[in-house]
Amino acid sequence: MQLRTLIFDFDGTIADSFDATWRIANELAPEFGYRAAHEDEIELLRSSGYREIAARLGVAWHKIPMIVARIRKELSRTMSSMATFEGVPGVLSELRARGKKLGILTSNERANVERFLIERELNHFDFIGSSASLWGKERRLRSLLRSHRLNVHECAYVGDEVRDIEATKPLGMCMIAVAWGYTGASNLAEHRPDYLIDRPSELLEIPRLSQVSNRS
Repeated sequence: MQLRTLIFDFDGTIADSFDATWRIANELAPEFGYRAAHEDEIELLRSSGYREIAARLGVAWHKIPMIVARIRKELSRTMSSMATFEGVPGVLSELRARGKKLGILTSNERANVERFLIERELNHFDFIGSSASLWGKERRLRSLLRSHRLNVHECAYVGDEVRDIEATKPLGMCMIAVAWGYTGASNLAEHRPDYLIDRPSELLEIPRLSQVSNRS
């Protein structure tokens, strides 16, 4: 079945926030009692799950929501200087030209996302869903599908984390994992997304997206 709607994650998929996130996380380490990540272990951490990262850095599991909230707050101050991944704006434009409906579902603050999109003239999105919760993406996806009356079999989620893959499987929703974000390609592959792509341009080569939609 043709894919008519693509729902994108934001951080690590559209916005290149990885370096800023790790810099802020390292700055917060003394306050929250974990060690800062060394430069030479960043790639290893990209290929690790949340629990592995927490164990390696000595992060108390119950502190993660507080740490994430602080990181989001600090990231909001750097949104203007943050870049999109190379090739993403052109791909979004082409998807719109093909008649696809585009949305965002993110745990970042909606105001941050909207400001980022406006400043870069990325006016391609039909809707934005946002929640402060780090977990529960399956529930939020289900709610988004229902509120916008979307057929799950005509939708795909585009994201860069293992939790994105895990959220789509119970829904029977197509998952397109991207290897340019927060999670390494090998870790993503182990969780068997429907597609795993290395460059934004590869999104346009997916057969179920190659046709021009005859309805919006």
